[in-house]
Amino acid sequence: MDNSGTAQFEARRTAFDAVRAFVENACATLAPANVERVVLIVEELFCNTIEHGYGDDSGRPVWLTLVPSERGCAVRYRDAAPAHDPFAHATSPELPANPDMLPIGGLGVYLIGQFCTVKHYERHADHNVIELFVPAAAP
Repeated sequence: MDNSGTAQFEARRTAFDAVRAFVENACATLAPANVERVVLIVEELFCNTIEHGYGDDSGRPVWLTLVPSERGCAVRYRDAAPAHDPFAHATSPELPANPDMLPIGGLGVYLIGQFCTVKHYERHADHNVIELFVPAAAP
């Protein structure tokens, strides 16, 4: 994955507008629905880093690399939080028939599983590195 679409952000909730703008700009060649899927996935990862990785808003880093193509978008997400493989113990949640009864939180790994064809985690140089591929959906 090349680094042509890489940015670094502070792990603060207030930084998400900048993260969203980066995703929208980097993925401008994709259909709007595909951009929103990438935004949703990145938002989930970013919020989990803040909540679970760093424990709260902080000035600690998050790096995001996006490589869009006509096939979809490759995503590389990296943080310096304690080691955590989100895919190691992932299970399919029991989803209620009524969407209004969906739980708040806890569905991030499930969504990634639904939207991504590649899901890879590794610990590298004291960083969590998550690599995903979000395929383009038919218009």
